Amino acid sequence: MTETRELPRVSVNKLGEYLVATPARRKRIIHDQKHPPDAQYLRYPEASQAITDFLCRGLDLNVLRESQRRFACAVPQTEFEAQRMQLCSEALERFADLVPWLDLDDAIISAVGAEPPVLEMAGVTISVRPEVVVQRLDKHGNPRVGLMKLYFSKTHPLDERSGQYIGTLLQRFAEQHLCRLGPADHRLMTVVDVFAGSLFVAPRAHIRRLGDVVLACEEIAERWAVH
Repeated sequence: MTETRELPRVSVNKLGEYLVATPARRKRIIHDQKHPPDAQYLRYPEASQAITDFLCRGLDLNVLRESQRRFACAVPQTEFEAQRMQLCSEALERFADLVPWLDLDDAIISAVGAEPPVLEMAGVTISVRPEVVVQRLDKHGNPRVGLMKLYFSKTHPLDERSGQYIGTLLQRFAEQHLCRLGPADHRLMTVVDVFAGSLFVAPRAHIRRLGDVVLACEEIAERWAVH
């Protein structure tokens, strides 16, 4: 049964898309976030977990290949499961092409965990759920912290604006929840659009973008009841 969320809640990826979307697409995003599909109908959780394992296990490409073999050998019970395994395998192949551009040398990478905290803005709960924490020492030997967020969509690729909005929210998340690890570094906040083959880094200047996010959240909260 499809869940109905009584209180406004949106994923960070959908919020990034919302901020640059047409009015019709914005309406659809609010509806879909209020009535999300059952977890069994999500398309990419296995791909996300496989990439997280790869990042946390020394960037060993064999980890991705093993996951692809597992997807290929799986016996789907439904047509949807077969399609999901095919999409996850393709996602891993696309991500492998991006690995040389990730700039993760000398970084300590760790999984965020199953139940990360959220952000709250203008009456809306924002589910950020980054895949990994990235820690690195700066040139003075001081610790800096960042995050990586994966984005999976074949039909709605991110552009520079939406990618930077998501990156800005990653930085806010790190500032609020990871300060014990060190200062948040915008250069370590990476958004990976897996199917588009694009990487986005949080901008240094983010105050105006956060203002845009607040206005978008106000709009989502106002329209939540009518969707």
